[in-house]
Amino acid sequence: MNKALISVLGTDQPGIMAAVATVITEHGGNIENLSQTLLQSVFGALLMVSMPEDKQCEELHEALQQVGQKMRLSIHVDPWDEQLTPWQENTPEVQPYILTVIGPDRRGLVAEVSTHLARHGVNITNIQAIFKGGKNPMDNLMVFEVDVPRSTVMQDLRDALDEVGQRLDIEIDTQHRKIFESVSNISN
Repeated sequence: MNKALISVLGTDQPGIMAAVATVITEHGGNIENLSQTLLQSVFGALLMVSMPEDKQCEELHEALQQVGQKMRLSIHVDPWDEQLTPWQENTPEVQPYILTVIGPDRRGLVAEVSTHLARHGVNITNIQAIFKGGKNPMDNLMVFEVDVPRSTVMQDLRDALDEVGQRLDIEIDTQHRKIFESVSNISN
C-alpha cells in the first residue's frame, strides 16, 4: 500500500470534509487517521491515507487541487514513507498526563512550556490553546496532552514547570489523565 499525508487549510465552511473524503474514496484511498480542528475561522485537517499500489499520489493531488480551487482551500499531498525517529525506535514506557496552563497571554509561552517538557523527555501528543488576550486568566487556556516516560521523576518535572509558572505569572497544573478525566466527570 502507498500512503499519503494530506493537509487541508482554509476558511471554514460546510462540506470541506465531505468534498475531500469523496475525492479520496473515488481514487481508491482509505482514510486511516484524521485530525481536524478550527482555529477561529480557519479550518485545518491532517489525513493519513492508504492508496492502492496502482495509484499515484500525484493523481490524488491533482483531483484535490480542483476541490481546493472551488472551495478556496490550500490542499497538499505528500507521499508518506515513514522514517522512524530514534525516539520512536526506542520508545520508552510512558504514562498519559494532562497539563493545563492558565494565565495572561505572553509571547513565547508555548515555546517555554514545550521546551521544558522536551528537556524531561516528555512527548506532546496534542495541544489546544485559546488566547483571548487581556489579564483575565480564564480567557487564556492551553491544554497539553503528553506522554511522560515512566523513568521521569515527576517532582523534578513539576518543579521545572512551577519555576516557569512563577516567572511568567501563569498557573501550570499537571495531572495523570485518569485523574484529570475523573475530576472532569465529577465537575460535569
